Amino acid sequence: MNEEQNNEVQAPNWEGEEIKLPENADIQPEVVEKQSIVNGPLLMGLAFALIAILAGLYYWFNILNTVPEIPVTPTVTRPTAEENNEPESTTAEAQTESAQVVSTSDEVTAIEADLEATNLDEIDAELNAIEAELDAALQ
Repeated sequence: MNEEQNNEVQAPNWEGEEIKLPENADIQPEVVEKQSIVNGPLLMGLAFALIAILAGLYYWFNILNTVPEIPVTPTVTRPTAEENNEPESTTAEAQTESAQVVSTSDEVTAIEADLEATNLDEIDAELNAIEAELDAALQ
């Protein structure tokens, strides 16, 4: 039993003593750099991407909310006989006036007389002239 009592561990007493470090030892703590996924260039890239997306959404929103302007076409008015300087104007007026002269009767003989009085011979020539003008305008 005596041996068990002598094996007690006692703490050292450093009271009143000065602690000295070795002079030749270069003791500095190791600096460990943290490797982080989030760094400056990545944050700047994400900021620019966010700004570009927001600008695109703003532009798209403005396009959707604008009312398209419908071009106002001027109303085309037919020129009067005095304003119209075309040479066929008097002929056209005469033909129109003669076509409007019909009888008001609903008898068969009156209708036949109106049909015989209608001159349709010049219509083909006029249609050919119009077609020639349109072909010339397209080319």
